[in-house]
Amino acid sequence: MWRYSQLKRFAIDGLPLLAPPQSRSVSERISMRITDSDAEGVLVHKGAEVVYRDVKIPEQGVIFTDLRTALAKHEALVRRHLYTVVNAQQDKYAALNAALWQNGTFVYVPKSVEVALPLGAFITADTGGLAAQRTLIIVDTNAKLTYLDEYTSEPFAERLFSSAAIEIVLLDGAKLRYVNLQNWSRNVVQLSKVRAHLARDSRLESLSVSLGADAARAEVECRLEGPGADSEMLGLYFADEGQHYNQYTLQHHVADHARSDLLFKGALRDNSTAVYSGIIKVEPGAQKTDAYQTNRNLLLDAESQAVSIPQLEIGANDVRCSHGSTTSPVPEDQRFYLMSRGLPPEVAEHLLVTGFLHEVMSRVTLPKVAEYVERVVQAKLGVPGVKEKL
Repeated sequence: MWRYSQLKRFAIDGLPLLAPPQSRSVSERISMRITDSDAEGVLVHKGAEVVYRDVKIPEQGVIFTDLRTALAKHEALVRRHLYTVVNAQQDKYAALNAALWQNGTFVYVPKSVEVALPLGAFITADTGGLAAQRTLIIVDTNAKLTYLDEYTSEPFAERLFSSAAIEIVLLDGAKLRYVNLQNWSRNVVQLSKVRAHLARDSRLESLSVSLGADAARAEVECRLEGPGADSEMLGLYFADEGQHYNQYTLQHHVADHARSDLLFKGALRDNSTAVYSGIIKVEPGAQKTDAYQTNRNLLLDAESQAVSIPQLEIGANDVRCSHGSTTSPVPEDQRFYLMSRGLPPEVAEHLLVTGFLHEVMSRVTLPKVAEYVERVVQAKLGVPGVKEKL
């Protein structure tokens, strides 16, 4: 839903397609994140160029490379799935990405193969313009993968619009843990589309994190196409200094006996705004569906605002579905209690925010990701000595 967002913040008028990077070096921030990740494979994208590549995957038929290389070397496999999940007919931003993507990431995990350690891509930039990235992840029958997409940059002068489309295909019995972590610098506007198709008995655990950028819209959708499919959708956002986050989710139940569970939580301060719009859609044949949707917002000052619109579209008569949302300020009695025990205001606020977000973070099964998100939240809250370590 765009009604509560200022469209001019997402305007692309006059922006040129992103030029080649000014430098092919990897920033200290990303170098530290790579070292800390324990990943089995890492790519770093700057626009259309891959400026860092470290792939240590054993020879099990796993393919992990940039999308242009994949099209050249594995054309039949890529074309079989590309644009089948996020296609140009969805809306104008999907069409924009389909027409202009410069590069991206391709991952294929063969049948019954388990990739023990995570794979990941860092998407960054050092100049302004319009950047379009695309990711295609295919997890074959009974295979297993953990994958991280991270968007980050050091501050630079020009305005950047980042368009990201992530297509996820899970075949029968496949399992994927997927993280989309957005921590762009404040001169960036991001619009990302994460969409997954889940076949019989497949499972998706997804986490969408919004911490950076001036404004960002994150669309997270799952389509449960086979009986026994299971999708856990977690989301976390913390907006400050006038940031604007727009979150849209869709839990689309097509098959019977499938389950989805969504929890999105966000904190806001310093005249920031957030919009959440989510739909549980159950098709007429999707009996025995279990679907749950919750959005909660914590307002840290009177100037910040959050809008939450959960929705149900139920076409079957034998389902269990629920949805709910809350938006509330920090309980003053809790703040007073902590400060009465001698805690400074900023420390009390930090404890209240981390406690509020803990419901999401406690369900994140990737400790390194949870630790990094916690550090960024601490930095945004002004906890001494934290920002210098990011």
